[in-house]
Amino acid sequence: MYSRKFLKKILAARNQRLLAQLLIQYVEEQLQTDRICIFHQRRESKQSHILYGNSPSHSIELFSDIFWNWASQFDMSDGLIPMVSNTDHENAFEQRGETSYLFVLDHHPEIRTCMVVEHVAIGLNEEVTQRIEIEVLQMFAARWQCVRAESEVAKQFRERDSKEAQYLDVIKQREHFIDHMRRVQQAALEIANPYDLDDFYRMAVETVRNKLGFDRAAFMLLDIKKRCFSGTYGTDELGNTVSEHQTQYDLHQLDSKYVDALLEGQTHLLIEEDAPLYTAGVVVGQGWNGMLILRNGEEIIGWLALDNYIYREPVTAYQKQMLEAFGALLSQIYIRKRQEQNVRMLHASMVELSRCMTVSDVCKSAVTFAITKLGIDRFAVFLTDENCTYMQGTWGTDVEGNVVDESYYHCETVNCDIVNAARINPNDVVFEESVSIYHDFHVVGFGWTAMTLLVDQNGMPIAFIAADNLLKRTPLTLQLREVIRMFASNITEVLLRVTAQEAIHELNEHLEREVKIRTHELQKANERLELMAKMDPLTRLGNRRMFEALLEDVCLESQSRSYHYGLILVDLDHFGLYNNHYGHMQGDIALMRVGSILQNYTQSESEVFCRIGGEEFALLVSNQDESSVAQLAESVRRSIENEKIPHKLNTSSTYLTASVGYAVKALERESFNFDDLYEEADKALYKAKENGRNSVVGAA
Repeated sequence: MYSRKFLKKILAARNQRLLAQLLIQYVEEQLQTDRICIFHQRRESKQSHILYGNSPSHSIELFSDIFWNWASQFDMSDGLIPMVSNTDHENAFEQRGETSYLFVLDHHPEIRTCMVVEHVAIGLNEEVTQRIEIEVLQMFAARWQCVRAESEVAKQFRERDSKEAQYLDVIKQREHFIDHMRRVQQAALEIANPYDLDDFYRMAVETVRNKLGFDRAAFMLLDIKKRCFSGTYGTDELGNTVSEHQTQYDLHQLDSKYVDALLEGQTHLLIEEDAPLYTAGVVVGQGWNGMLILRNGEEIIGWLALDNYIYREPVTAYQKQMLEAFGALLSQIYIRKRQEQNVRMLHASMVELSRCMTVSDVCKSAVTFAITKLGIDRFAVFLTDENCTYMQGTWGTDVEGNVVDESYYHCETVNCDIVNAARINPNDVVFEESVSIYHDFHVVGFGWTAMTLLVDQNGMPIAFIAADNLLKRTPLTLQLREVIRMFASNITEVLLRVTAQEAIHELNEHLEREVKIRTHELQKANERLELMAKMDPLTRLGNRRMFEALLEDVCLESQSRSYHYGLILVDLDHFGLYNNHYGHMQGDIALMRVGSILQNYTQSESEVFCRIGGEEFALLVSNQDESSVAQLAESVRRSIENEKIPHKLNTSSTYLTASVGYAVKALERESFNFDDLYEEADKALYKAKENGRNSVVGAA
C-alpha cells in the first residue's frame, strides 16, 4: 500500500501537471521504466498531442487512428491494458522485444486522455498487476477527471462573467453616448434662436462653458480673403465672458498645424496637448488647447478656441465626440442666422420645417413655404442617392400652382446642362434663362428654370430642388437666387436632422431589442449556472449551498402563523470502512445509489434532500407533525437497507445501512431557529449510532 501522504497528494492536486508528475513518479517506481507518456486526442481534429512524459523520444506517430479506434473501446481502465491485445495494431514494441501498456485516464467525448508505458521488461510482465495497485490508478483517473471538470466549470463562469461585462460595457457606452448627445441637443436648442449674430456668438461661448462643461472658450471669425481672424466673445482667466470684438490677428500668427487644419477642409476638431495657453495674445499657462472648426461646406466660418486653463482637467474621447457634434450644429445655426439677418422671412421657413418629423413632411413644407412665402412660382424636391443616379419625386407644384404629391415620379438622372451644373456646384443655385419648362416630361411653358443639389457636411448628395417661373413670369434676380440658396441650406439642415432622427430611432429600437435578447439569454445562463452551483455532481442531490438557500427562504417568509418544522439527518454507517475496503470508486457508486433513493423523498421545491457532508444528508420539512416525520425517517432508513449494497465491515448488517436522527418543533416563521433544530436532530443521530446504528431516533 502506498502511504496516506502520497494518496492525499493525489486528492489534493488542483491541476493536471501535478497529477501527471505524481502518476509518472508512481509508475516509474513500480515498473522501473523510463518510457512513460501522457497524451490526448481531440475528437474534432483527430490529432494526438503529448501532454507530459519522462522521455523526449516518445514515438507519438505510432498512435494512429487505428490505435485510437482500439483505445476507444475502454471507457475507463480497471488497470494497465497490454497493448499486445490490439490485434489490428502494427506492434512495433513486440518487434523490439518489449511490452507496452495502456491506461485510460479520461474518456471525455471531446478529448480522450491516455497513458502509455513502454520498455517494461518482459520478465516483469507477470508482475505488472501485482506491482501496480488498481485503486491508486483509478484514484488518479478520478482526480484527473475532477480537475478537468472543475476547469470546465471555471471556464464557463469566466465566459459568463466576460459576456456580462461586455453587455454592461455596451450598455454603459450607449448611455454615455446618449447622455452626451442629449447635452449637445439641449445646448443647440438653447442657442437655436438668438436675437442676432452677436447674441449668437456670446451664447455659443457660454454654452460651451456652462452646458458642455469646458473651462474657457472664444468665438473667432475668419476672413480668408484678408488672411486674418477677429474675436467676438471670449473668456478671461476667471471664467467670465468678455468682449473681444476689438481684437484682430494675422492668420500667420496661428501655429502651422492649426492653419493646415483650417485649410485642408477635413478636420473639424484639433486638440493639442501640453500647449501654451493664451489670453489676449499673452501666455498664461500650459494645458490642452483645442480648435473646433466651423464650416459651411467649403466655406470656413471661423472656430471656437477652447482650453483647460481653469480646472486643468483632461479632455475625454466622449467630450471630443460631443464637441464635433456640437460644432456641426453650431455651423448650421450660424449659417441659418446669417441668412435670417439677410432675409427675415427665412426664419419663418425654419420654424415650419423644424416642425416636420419625416422626410416627406419636410419636402411638403418646403414646397408650400417656397410658393406661398418666397414668391417662387413653382418648386419641387427630388431625393437622390450618393451618386445621383436617379431623381425620386416627393412633393411639387402642378401647372396651376397647387402643391401636389409627386412620389410617383421616378427617373434616371438625365444628361442635361442644368443637372450637370448642379452636380458640379452643389449647394449653389444654377439656372438657365429663356428655355423650355417641363412638367412630367412634357413642355408646359417657356422661361427660366433653376436647380440646386443639396449635400451634407461631407459632400454626399441628398436631394435636388427645382424652381421655375411658369406662372407669373417674374425675372430671376440676384436676390431671389440668394433666397433660394439660403432656403436650400435650411432644407438641407432639416433633412439631415430628420434623417438622422429616423436613423437614431431605428438604431435605438434595434439596440433595445438586442439588449432585451442578450439580457434574457444572460438570465437563462445565470439560472443554469446557479442550479449547477447548488447541485452535488455525484449524487445529483442538493449540496450545502442549496441547503443554506432553502434555510434562507424559510427565514425570509413573512407569515407569522405557527408551523411544524422537522429536520432529518441521515448518516451512512461505517462508510469510511466501506471506502477502505471496496475502494473510492465503489464508494462513489454507493453514494450515487443512495442519492437516487433519497430523491424519491423530495416533497416539493422547498423540501429537498441535500448532501451536507461526505456521507451525511439532511432534509428540512415543514407543516408535518412528529408522527409524519418519524414515519418518513424510518422509510428512508428502510429504503437504504433494502437497496442491499454489500458492506462486509458493517457491524449492524451485511449491507450498507444508515443511522437517522430527527427533530420536530412547532414554531412561528419569524422565530425559526435552525441551529436549535439542528442541534436536537444531531443529538438524536448520535443516539442512533450509540444504539448500534441502522436505526431511527427522534429528539426527546
